[in-house]
Amino acid sequence: MYKDIISYELAENTTKEQLLAIAKDIVTSWMRNQTGFIKWEIHTNNDGSFTDIVYWNSKEDAKNSEKKMGDIPNAAEWFGCYKEGTISSKNLTVIGEF
Repeated sequence: MYKDIISYELAENTTKEQLLAIAKDIVTSWMRNQTGFIKWEIHTNNDGSFTDIVYWNSKEDAKNSEKKMGDIPNAAEWFGCYKEGTISSKNLTVIGEF
């Protein structure tokens, strides 16, 4: 399993409810159709920022979907939720599970 970990702050005047509604639309209209997509979790952090964890079957599935991000309906609305300059990402690959 492969995970994309994305941390960010919300753009000014963007609410948590707006973020969740837009994310739900993105999952329904685009992500569920991507090969290897498992799920997308959105977490709040104790400092008020957010961390998303997107689960994929493999790194290849994640990277192939990344190439198709231009096809996301309402992508501008989605990216508009994020405060400019606050996005950082990491990638994790499971090597053991107990």
